[in-house]
Amino acid sequence: MKQLIFLSIITLLFVSCDSGKLNEIPIDNFVGVWKLQGRSMFNGIEISIEENTSGDLVGKVIKINDNKYVNMFVEPNDTWVSSIRRSSNYEFKLTEKKVGSALFSLYGLDTSKEYKVEFIDENTLGLGTGESKPAESSVRYIRIN
Repeated sequence: MKQLIFLSIITLLFVSCDSGKLNEIPIDNFVGVWKLQGRSMFNGIEISIEENTSGDLVGKVIKINDNKYVNMFVEPNDTWVSSIRRSSNYEFKLTEKKVGSALFSLYGLDTSKEYKVEFIDENTLGLGTGESKPAESSVRYIRIN
């Protein structure tokens, strides 16, 4: 009887697991051109994520939007995503430079912000902070190329 209960519990655990999260998502899935969505100040900015000479993934601005602060502090070819690293099979950490980071550094303030990232699908990244779930976030990177 105990063996049957144990077997039932193990079966229930495997059935209830999200098997999609058991497979490792390749970090190379980040490579491409992405459009920012979900933060009004940054909506429409386009970022190209590519591997640099050191083998790290870095995102450079290829198109800015018409926000006055973005226009003041961001130029095409500026680094937007300074690092992407894996934290599990399906979750990553992405570090964005803050708009006006050079000004912030003069006052000893943080110049970047780290996000938890999950692929919602192959063309959509969800970004979250703290305890928020990236897959349920409205802050997203949408692949355009």
